[in-house]
Amino acid sequence: MTSTPTSPIAAQSPFNPSISHPSQIVISENLKPAILDHLAYLKEFYDHPEFLQKQSREYAIYRYETFWLPFLAEHGELDIIPPLDILFVWHSHMLAPTAYASDCERLFERVLPNRVRPRTEQLLKFSEQLWTKKFNRTMPFELDYSTNIQVIPPYTSKIKYALSQAMERQADFYYAVALGHYKDSDFLEEAIKRYKKFIYLKRLNPQLYVVPMYDIDIVWHTHQLFPEVYRRDMITNLQHVLHHDDTTQDRSANSKLSTSDHETRHKWFELYGDRLPKNGSMYRGKTSKDFYQYVADFTFLLECQRYAIFVQFLDQNSTVIGATGKTTDNRATTVLSLDDHVPGAEPLPEQLFAQINSSDQELFARGSSGYIEAHFEADFNDLTAQLVLKLQQKAGYWPMNYFSSLEEHEIAAEKLHPITHFTQPVKSGLAADGEDEAGALYYLLNKPIDHSSPISRIVPKARRLAVGIPAIDINTIIVRYEAVDYEDVTLGQNYLTQLGTSFLFNLENVKVRQALHSILPVHQEQPTLLNIRHTIINDIDIFTATFNSAIFASCHTLNWSQLPLPNQVSSNPDKSVVTLDPDREEALIVKDHTGDWGIVKFTKDLFTASLEESASDQHYQFSLYRFQPNGQVQEEIVYIDWEDDKWLIGSENFGIEMNTWSISVKRVALANSMQYICLGAALISRFDALFTQIFGKQEETDLLASDETYNDNDLLANDIGKISLNGTNGVNGLKNTVSKKKPQMAMNNV
Repeated sequence: MTSTPTSPIAAQSPFNPSISHPSQIVISENLKPAILDHLAYLKEFYDHPEFLQKQSREYAIYRYETFWLPFLAEHGELDIIPPLDILFVWHSHMLAPTAYASDCERLFERVLPNRVRPRTEQLLKFSEQLWTKKFNRTMPFELDYSTNIQVIPPYTSKIKYALSQAMERQADFYYAVALGHYKDSDFLEEAIKRYKKFIYLKRLNPQLYVVPMYDIDIVWHTHQLFPEVYRRDMITNLQHVLHHDDTTQDRSANSKLSTSDHETRHKWFELYGDRLPKNGSMYRGKTSKDFYQYVADFTFLLECQRYAIFVQFLDQNSTVIGATGKTTDNRATTVLSLDDHVPGAEPLPEQLFAQINSSDQELFARGSSGYIEAHFEADFNDLTAQLVLKLQQKAGYWPMNYFSSLEEHEIAAEKLHPITHFTQPVKSGLAADGEDEAGALYYLLNKPIDHSSPISRIVPKARRLAVGIPAIDINTIIVRYEAVDYEDVTLGQNYLTQLGTSFLFNLENVKVRQALHSILPVHQEQPTLLNIRHTIINDIDIFTATFNSAIFASCHTLNWSQLPLPNQVSSNPDKSVVTLDPDREEALIVKDHTGDWGIVKFTKDLFTASLEESASDQHYQFSLYRFQPNGQVQEEIVYIDWEDDKWLIGSENFGIEMNTWSISVKRVALANSMQYICLGAALISRFDALFTQIFGKQEETDLLASDETYNDNDLLANDIGKISLNGTNGVNGLKNTVSKKKPQMAMNNV
């Protein structure tokens, strides 16, 4: 008779035989709501970087030791909370539980209590009243560190733990757990179970320096913020207080953190038979907040605009229309076109007359019909000062054509000012939302034609002269993405400055593929508005938007390590919870000077599924999840559309024309133009590669992933393999199957 081997998980603990399974690990506090409250005040502190300045930290430590701790020792039985600056000092102190206990017992002969709960206005007001009564206004409860540099009076600290350095270390922690899934109920339930398994692993391996993943770490941190409870629970579980050592941060090969991390993973798998690394729970690096630069004045983007000016002679019943109207409403008889026509022929309903390039106030064209020519004259020193429309009559025959002046109309400066200054969206002369309609004109001139006018004799039915620019031209800036060849580059000591992100281990002396592409005004060769550095590290794409060595935005690949699987969160999660199925989806994250700006996620069958006759609207769209200052996430739908032979991608705020690699941004979204341009460059590169892979030649490209293995580490790696389809049609062979009208993209015809 053979005996069944005992499962390792059922082995008796050498310390306490009554605990023989992770589920029996004792946690005396309900940590799930406490984690949410914990994250809330970490976010509050993250939004106040002035607290982290060295002088601010030192003064907060002085307030903590000299005022808060004695105040807490006196009123500990009451429900009181400290102001935010002091709270973070206290928070950092408690996350060294043995040091906190030692300092408290030496100073107050007991461990001072805390419990994590919401920082309500009522609770803060009550605490402030007691504080003011105690200290008689000699020390204010709240301080504004952004406007005042506090002077620390002479005092000798009796706290032995290095609080200032601890605050610096803990300030980086929030970014690792800032994504929405760390607030999801199902995700947290599983994190607490994994935390118990983590403690049980330590029970069976008392000499092991255990290294948690971040889902476990947020639970561990929260547990420590109940000092008395944590101490009691750990003595029950381990017969000693488990020390939390956050001073070990060197992630290089063969470091203590690296080797212990590897050993913890090995022991975990050996004990539980599953992997310790978990989707969405890995190292994210440091935030880009306050590391990137930001643009305060966007007038340089005037270089990117070119306005199509429409001149129309209208009858009594016609309304002014724009670019789309010329093929649907022939009542608008526009006698001015870019080309001469046969004398005697009827004027064509062509509206495009001239284009102004704002960079040098140059007029690109003047138009004429068989009878009338019109052109504009501008003061090139200041476009807003003077713009004159001249209407002239054509006479003679080629090559002896000549023109005699009929009328001149000066365009008012106040009409040109909204065009050349980025303040508010320009309203058209039509509907209130006309700026979103390609056919809506912004009036430069709109006046009746007098019966005695020379124009009236030549165009008898003309009753009104209208000059205007489509509002979408005014409200959209457009640039082009110009790619160059890639080179093999070895990263140097300044690789963080180059890449703008630190989500990987030490990359010094690592070989990568890299190119420095340009963002230029769509109609000009110069100037270079922005550089897009595209770095390819294994299967990771990093796009960094730079100018003069300053970084304005970045966009890089996200994978399993950063986002959870759909089945790891609630079945109906909040919008702030972004998931990723690596088998069928890809994701990119965009960062700016505020930190994470947004995540874009799309399916790998985005192009092929949309070609099926049964395809729904969802097959023509994907999502951009925009992070809001209040911590919420706003979903921005991005559409893919085919217009004749044009392949367009865009939302209500930005657009990409893949045929020309041009990127446009709506004027209302101008404050986020660097982010949209960087994202646009990344989508151009990735979608162009995917499209070529599916429909074009099956060629190897640097932008395609080739490794389908699942990497068991916390490096960002693109685990998406190549798409192998037999499609052979090129873009011209594609049929437009979009039947429903999409919202107007932020596009401009180029």
